Amino acid sequence: MKGWAKMGVCFSRHESLFRVTEIWLYSLMEQPRKSRKNKNRWDIDRVRFGLDKPMAPNREVKSVGEILKHVVQDFEQPVQDNIKILRESWPKLVGQQIAQHSEPGYIKDFCMCVFVDHPGWVPELERLKRPLLNKLQTSYRDMQIRQLRFDLRHK
Repeated sequence: MKGWAKMGVCFSRHESLFRVTEIWLYSLMEQPRKSRKNKNRWDIDRVRFGLDKPMAPNREVKSVGEILKHVVQDFEQPVQDNIKILRESWPKLVGQQIAQHSEPGYIKDFCMCVFVDHPGWVPELERLKRPLLNKLQTSYRDMQIRQLRFDLRHK
Protein backbone atom coordinates (compact mmCIF):
# COMPACT_ATOMS: atom_id res chain seq x y z
CA MET A 1 0.00 0.00 0.00
CA LYS A 2 1.19 3.46 -0.84
CA GLY A 3 0.95 6.65 1.30
CA TRP A 4 -2.66 7.73 0.68
CA ALA A 5 -4.01 4.19 0.72
CA LYS A 6 -2.60 3.69 4.23
CA MET A 7 -4.76 6.58 5.46
CA GLY A 8 -7.86 4.98 3.97
CA VAL A 9 -8.12 7.49 1.12
CA CYS A 10 -8.73 6.34 -2.43
CA PHE A 11 -8.73 8.88 -5.23
CA SER A 12 -10.29 8.64 -8.63
CA ARG A 13 -8.80 10.42 -11.61
CA HIS A 14 -11.23 13.33 -11.29
CA GLU A 15 -10.35 14.44 -7.76
CA SER A 16 -8.29 17.57 -7.69
CA LEU A 17 -4.90 18.26 -6.27
CA PHE A 18 -6.59 20.71 -3.92
CA ARG A 19 -8.43 17.89 -2.17
CA VAL A 20 -5.21 15.92 -1.78
CA THR A 21 -3.46 18.94 -0.27
CA GLU A 22 -6.40 19.56 2.07
CA ILE A 23 -6.28 16.01 3.44
CA TRP A 24 -2.51 16.16 3.80
CA LEU A 25 -2.70 19.42 5.78
CA TYR A 26 -5.45 17.99 7.98
CA SER A 27 -3.28 14.99 8.81
CA LEU A 28 -0.44 17.35 9.80
CA MET A 29 -2.73 19.31 12.11
CA GLU A 30 -3.65 16.15 14.01
CA GLN A 31 -0.07 15.22 14.86
CA PRO A 32 0.44 17.55 17.85
CA ARG A 33 -2.57 16.05 19.59
CA LYS A 34 -1.04 12.60 19.42
CA SER A 35 2.39 13.70 20.65
CA ARG A 36 3.50 12.84 24.18
CA LYS A 37 3.58 15.54 26.81
CA ASN A 38 6.26 15.96 29.41
CA LYS A 39 4.27 15.70 32.65
CA ASN A 40 7.30 16.57 34.75
CA ARG A 41 7.65 19.92 32.99
CA TRP A 42 5.38 21.65 35.53
CA ASP A 43 7.63 20.55 38.39
CA ILE A 44 10.71 21.89 36.61
CA ASP A 45 9.07 25.24 35.79
CA ARG A 46 7.72 25.60 39.33
CA VAL A 47 11.21 25.31 40.78
CA ARG A 48 12.85 27.44 38.06
CA PHE A 49 10.44 30.38 38.35
CA GLY A 50 9.95 30.18 42.12
CA LEU A 51 6.25 29.41 42.00
CA ASP A 52 6.40 27.76 45.43
CA LYS A 53 6.37 31.19 47.07
CA PRO A 54 3.09 32.35 48.61
CA MET A 55 0.88 34.41 46.36
CA ALA A 56 0.74 38.19 46.69
CA PRO A 57 -2.06 39.62 48.82
CA ASN A 58 -5.36 40.01 47.03
CA ARG A 59 -5.51 43.60 45.83
CA GLU A 60 -8.36 45.33 44.10
CA VAL A 61 -7.45 46.02 40.48
CA LYS A 62 -8.27 49.53 39.26
CA SER A 63 -7.99 50.94 35.78
CA VAL A 64 -5.76 53.91 35.08
CA GLY A 65 -8.86 55.95 34.25
CA GLU A 66 -10.29 55.41 37.74
CA ILE A 67 -7.03 56.44 39.38
CA LEU A 68 -6.63 59.54 37.20
CA LYS A 69 -10.20 60.66 37.96
CA HIS A 70 -9.24 61.24 41.59
CA VAL A 71 -5.96 62.92 40.68
CA VAL A 72 -7.44 65.26 38.06
CA GLN A 73 -10.51 65.99 40.17
CA ASP A 74 -8.53 68.44 42.31
CA PHE A 75 -7.28 70.39 39.30
CA GLU A 76 -9.44 73.32 38.32
CA GLN A 77 -9.25 74.79 34.87
CA PRO A 78 -8.82 78.55 34.90
CA VAL A 79 -11.99 80.30 33.78
CA GLN A 80 -12.00 83.72 32.15
CA ASP A 81 -13.68 86.48 34.10
CA ASN A 82 -15.98 87.23 31.15
CA ILE A 83 -17.13 83.60 31.10
CA LYS A 84 -17.93 83.71 34.81
CA ILE A 85 -20.16 86.72 34.17
CA LEU A 86 -21.84 85.03 31.20
CA ARG A 87 -22.43 81.79 33.12
CA GLU A 88 -24.30 83.70 35.82
CA SER A 89 -26.58 85.41 33.31
CA TRP A 90 -26.84 82.47 30.85
CA PRO A 91 -30.37 81.32 31.93
CA LYS A 92 -31.69 84.86 31.35
CA LEU A 93 -30.10 85.03 27.89
CA VAL A 94 -31.16 81.65 26.47
CA GLY A 95 -33.95 80.48 28.76
CA GLN A 96 -33.96 77.97 31.60
CA GLN A 97 -34.47 74.84 29.47
CA ILE A 98 -31.56 75.53 27.10
CA ALA A 99 -29.38 76.69 30.00
CA GLN A 100 -29.73 73.26 31.61
CA HIS A 101 -28.06 71.66 28.58
CA SER A 102 -25.50 74.31 27.63
CA GLU A 103 -23.04 76.75 29.17
CA PRO A 104 -20.50 79.31 27.93
CA GLY A 105 -17.09 77.66 27.56
CA TYR A 106 -14.45 80.21 26.57
CA ILE A 107 -13.83 83.23 24.36
CA LYS A 108 -10.97 83.13 21.87
CA ASP A 109 -10.37 85.42 18.88
CA PHE A 110 -13.75 87.18 19.30
CA CYS A 111 -15.53 83.78 19.10
CA MET A 112 -17.43 82.40 22.07
CA CYS A 113 -17.56 78.64 22.37
CA VAL A 114 -20.68 77.24 24.02
CA PHE A 115 -20.49 73.75 25.54
CA VAL A 116 -23.55 71.58 24.85
CA ASP A 117 -24.18 68.30 26.70
CA HIS A 118 -26.17 66.42 24.01
CA PRO A 119 -25.90 66.40 20.21
CA GLY A 120 -29.64 67.06 19.89
CA TRP A 121 -29.23 70.55 21.32
CA VAL A 122 -26.61 71.68 18.79
CA PRO A 123 -29.09 72.24 15.91
CA GLU A 124 -31.49 73.95 18.30
CA LEU A 125 -28.80 76.41 19.34
CA GLU A 126 -27.66 76.85 15.72
CA ARG A 127 -31.21 77.96 14.94
CA LEU A 128 -31.02 80.54 17.75
CA LYS A 129 -27.48 81.63 16.87
CA ARG A 130 -28.25 85.02 15.29
CA PRO A 131 -30.70 86.28 18.00
CA LEU A 132 -28.38 85.01 20.76
CA LEU A 133 -25.38 86.75 19.19
CA ASN A 134 -27.39 90.01 18.94
CA LYS A 135 -28.32 89.76 22.66
CA LEU A 136 -24.69 89.16 23.61
CA GLN A 137 -23.43 92.04 21.48
CA THR A 138 -25.94 94.50 22.88
CA SER A 139 -25.69 93.40 26.53
CA TYR A 140 -21.95 92.78 26.70
CA ARG A 141 -20.28 95.16 24.22
CA ASP A 142 -16.96 95.19 26.03
CA MET A 143 -16.52 91.42 25.44
CA GLN A 144 -16.46 91.97 21.66
CA ILE A 145 -18.09 88.65 20.74
CA ARG A 146 -18.47 88.40 16.94
CA GLN A 147 -19.13 84.67 16.48
CA LEU A 148 -20.67 81.73 18.31
CA ARG A 149 -19.53 78.13 18.11
CA PHE A 150 -21.17 75.10 19.73
CA ASP A 151 -19.06 72.18 20.99
CA LEU A 152 -20.29 68.92 22.39
CA ARG A 153 -18.96 68.44 25.92
CA HIS A 154 -20.29 66.63 28.95
CA LYS A 155 -20.89 68.75 32.02
